[in-house]
Amino acid sequence: MKQPNTYTQQIEKLRSRGCIIPDVEFCKEVLANINYYRLSAYFLPYKTASDKYLPNTNFNTIYRIYEFDRKLRAILFSAIEEVEITLRARLAYFHANKYGALGYKDANNFNTRHHHDKFIERINTVINDNKKVLFVQHHNKKYNGAFPIWVIIELFTFGMLSYF
Repeated sequence: MKQPNTYTQQIEKLRSRGCIIPDVEFCKEVLANINYYRLSAYFLPYKTASDKYLPNTNFNTIYRIYEFDRKLRAILFSAIEEVEITLRARLAYFHANKYGALGYKDANNFNTRHHHDKFIERINTVINDNKKVLFVQHHNKKYNGAFPIWVIIELFTFGMLSYF
């Protein structure tokens, strides 16, 4: 097991591998906020077989790459969230209006490739896994565990949406 390193030791490790660190205080601040291990993944493309970094590998450049990746990820997650919310809303609306509030419980409302028994198992699992969530408690108590599609769909994983 590796031993923990101080920020100073982490900086020395980066330097010993050939990383240029223009501003030690900035580097310490970054390491305090990001974590050496997370940041080390961004150094991997600059690493040689001898565990050194390529010439002119600069900490500030690696940090800018990390920041670009972080911001891009935030943009993508935001866009994916919008798509997912819209997909949930439209699937619930279509299915409820075609088959009724509990139509998802009837295997006849799905094509033959649909493994309805596994789908229902997964639904029961997500209900159980989320039993402390307020709307789950509400439907368990007030409606004896009956969840209309527009409610239960909020617990579905993205993979569960593929059953529709």
